[in-house]
Amino acid sequence: MQLQESELRLAQFQHQLPSNEPGALMHLIEGNTDDDEEDQDTKECKKLFRNLKFFLSREVPRESLLFVIFSFGGAVSWEGEGAPFVEADQSITHQIVDRPTQGHRYLSREYVQPQWIYDCVNTRIILPIENYMVGRVPPPHLSPFVDNEAEGYVPDYAETIKRLQAAARNEVLPMPGVGQEDLDDPQHLLAEGYINRTEATEAAEKRQKLAALEKQYHEELKLELEGAHSTPVMEKAKQASPEKTEAQDSALDIQQIAEDTENMSTLLMPRKKKGLLEAMKKNKERKKAHINKLKERKKKYDAQKSG
Repeated sequence: MQLQESELRLAQFQHQLPSNEPGALMHLIEGNTDDDEEDQDTKECKKLFRNLKFFLSREVPRESLLFVIFSFGGAVSWEGEGAPFVEADQSITHQIVDRPTQGHRYLSREYVQPQWIYDCVNTRIILPIENYMVGRVPPPHLSPFVDNEAEGYVPDYAETIKRLQAAARNEVLPMPGVGQEDLDDPQHLLAEGYINRTEATEAAEKRQKLAALEKQYHEELKLELEGAHSTPVMEKAKQASPEKTEAQDSALDIQQIAEDTENMSTLLMPRKKKGLLEAMKKNKERKKAHINKLKERKKKYDAQKSG
């Protein structure tokens, strides 16, 4: 009974579309929106599944997939009343299934799990299907609403997707294990053949100038910190060793000064703001503990996998 109701809703939804062509649902949703008013992201979304043709098996969440596939430019059908094309259609490129197919398998199409559709939509690229084939455990779901870098932990699959997205945009990212500082190092670039000796010399001179400016900035910042306000730590250091030379005095730990200044600022805060700051610190500590736990789990999983 539930299956018949689902097929009826699908058929009614399909008859509301202006056509069965890919992307037809976007016109239904957006009404008379002028193409000139669309942002670039919307235009890219409408083309994501362009030239792809999907067939939905009975066991998958068809209404959701129908909406998503049409919205992102694909053509889609299902087994039931009102279907625009049949399962035997040789032009179908992907069949969405949630369990191994018992019947005939068509060699001209890919059989993938529903998560592949949603992950493609979230990442805005057509992902490789190997990890989403029937019978395999799909990759962990990555929420598009979570900033992994801001959270302090970037899952391995998120790194993979980042590189796939960069490749789709024809961008070049550093290889795993190679930091941006390695790519920026003139000697490294020269050794790898990316630049010639003249360019390496010019780049080295620029780096030296930047290093000198950075050193000057930190020296000025240090003097400003020492001259602005005398903190208890600084006063204690001066009283304990008045015989120290000017050079020795300048070696006072800047990090300690900053920490002491922060502590004084906290003491002078109103109670409400102080409570908010403490809550933020506790939340940060909990988040750090959670990240460490995730890293430990991954370490154990990798050890079991390699063993």
